[in-house]
Amino acid sequence: MISLNQEHKILVVDDEMANLQKLQRTFVNRYPVLVASSGREALQFVEKESDIAVIVADQRMPDMTGIDFLRQTLEPLPHAIRIILTGFTDVEVLLDAINSCKVFRYMVKPWDPPDLLMTVERGLEAYRLAVENERFRKELIRRERLARELEIAREIQSYILPREFPSLDGWEMAAEYHPAREVGGDLFDFDWNPATNTLQIVIGDVSGKSIPAALYGAVFSGQMRSLFASPRPPAETLAFLNASLVPRYHLSNYIAVAYLSLDLKDGMARLANGGMPFPCLARGSEVTRLAASGVPLGLLQGTNYDELQFQIMRGDLLVLFSDGVTDAVNPDGQMYDEERFVRSVHLHSSEPVREFARSLYRAILEFTRKAEVNDDIAILALRRLR
Repeated sequence: MISLNQEHKILVVDDEMANLQKLQRTFVNRYPVLVASSGREALQFVEKESDIAVIVADQRMPDMTGIDFLRQTLEPLPHAIRIILTGFTDVEVLLDAINSCKVFRYMVKPWDPPDLLMTVERGLEAYRLAVENERFRKELIRRERLARELEIAREIQSYILPREFPSLDGWEMAAEYHPAREVGGDLFDFDWNPATNTLQIVIGDVSGKSIPAALYGAVFSGQMRSLFASPRPPAETLAFLNASLVPRYHLSNYIAVAYLSLDLKDGMARLANGGMPFPCLARGSEVTRLAASGVPLGLLQGTNYDELQFQIMRGDLLVLFSDGVTDAVNPDGQMYDEERFVRSVHLHSSEPVREFARSLYRAILEFTRKAEVNDDIAILALRRLR
């Protein structure tokens, strides 16, 4: 026995019982068959069964003609194959109605079951092609919409990330930012107050990737910019931000942040860290990790943060970075890790800060050997010249 093709149902409609039985026998053991003895009864199947692939209908029925019935199936079953069974006297009427009702074929009574079965098989090929084209069209629309959403997210992020660095007397800054997707969740920002000669720097990593992470980052950056205007100590700032973010974020969403406040006159710095990698301080031939730790923002209400105070001396180089740097993986499954990064900082520390930041990123690319990047990479470098 031939197994049923459960993907495609056939609806047969005829007001004569003998014809219905003949139609049913034609398709039995090949396709599931729905049987209706009138157009109204058939419309009930059309309302309930969205997977009807073929409709075979008699033209002359007492409650409505086959053409009238098929016309009402166009919207609920746009891709169904429609076949009309008719007598010789109906041919001219059918020719006028074929285009308006998307009739695939008409067959003159009495029909030959093998011919009808062959017509249905050919119709199903057209049906499968139409369905596949519709899927392709919807996928194309979805991708176009996603591309537009990504474009909007990129525009949002372009407003968030600084486009240039301030000209700081006796200091130089540079950054490297490379999202893993079209848009990323890493962020950095800074604010320089010429009146007090104070520099504030923030670098963060939003959980997740792409558009959601970029939008979370936009919300956080807006809050951060408002706080730059009335700066608080870094530890107090992170505690305040955490308290405002916890009610808004689900536990699966959080932001790791490192916040630095620096007096450019004497190089005195205060650092608070909420889940970011420990920054590096290169001084002469030594590279020191600044061990300031804390819980990422948006996870736990009432979190307090410690504050690390240190001085940046003449010639010192401070490097803040996201975990996408040390978590980068090569094709062998090895991570770039902190030890490699510290060696790279030491190796390139004598370079001008702009070239230094580029060298750090190039070293990561050489290690990963162009393997797929799974996390955003952000590197922010600050050097005291005198």
